[in-house]
Amino acid sequence: MDGADETTNKAAGDSCPTEAASPAHVAPVAAPTSEAESVILIKKVTDVKEPTEDANSNENSTESSNNNQTEISKLEQEIQKRTYERDNYQQKLMDTEKKLDALQASYNAVANGEGDEIKLRREKEDLKNMLTQTQLKLEERNRMVANQENQINALTKQTSSLKEVVAITKQLLNIRNMEVKHLQNDVDTMEAKITAERDRHNDMINKMDAAVRLNADLKKEYETQLRLFQDLRGKYEEKVTLLTEENRALENAKQPMA
Repeated sequence: MDGADETTNKAAGDSCPTEAASPAHVAPVAAPTSEAESVILIKKVTDVKEPTEDANSNENSTESSNNNQTEISKLEQEIQKRTYERDNYQQKLMDTEKKLDALQASYNAVANGEGDEIKLRREKEDLKNMLTQTQLKLEERNRMVANQENQINALTKQTSSLKEVVAITKQLLNIRNMEVKHLQNDVDTMEAKITAERDRHNDMINKMDAAVRLNADLKKEYETQLRLFQDLRGKYEEKVTLLTEENRALENAKQPMA
């Protein structure tokens, strides 16, 4: 906690105005360090990388969305922390106002001749300074919280846009998958037709081969039968010739006897 908080806690530990420390022992009020904290926090917020919107890359879009969700969670935690600090400062402000009222009462008593007027006046000035610093810090914290809320809203809108891009990309991928499936079905149908035509062609070739073999066998059988017929005809002609010669010989043998 910074110097202002330490001074506030020290002031809160005083039981009553009459028991407060002397002006010489009042701790000096430290300068607020919330400006440096604001610079660091704003630097953290500005260091957040803008997500790359790529409608053709579903994986990159999802990763950017996850990064945005992480940054949003961090900023929400930071806002909760700043909100807690703001509430703490508000409580301290209320305590300081109560002490200021008590000091005012003591001051009024001093005006009537009761107590140490110089010490109470210094304590009153210190408490006023603390109250002013606390109010300034509270306003600065409120501005910081508002800035962080704006950053969260912007990141939330970017996340929503990325989610829409991812949804559109998924729809496009589904359409492309359906087209690929239809093309695959057409290719499968064509391959089935080609296979059937190839089988029919092979069957025709096999039948033609069988017909050629059968023709060769028939030709061989024809040649065998033709050769046998020619042999039989030769033997028949020889037999006819032999019988003709025998008949002629018999006729010649009959003529002298006549």
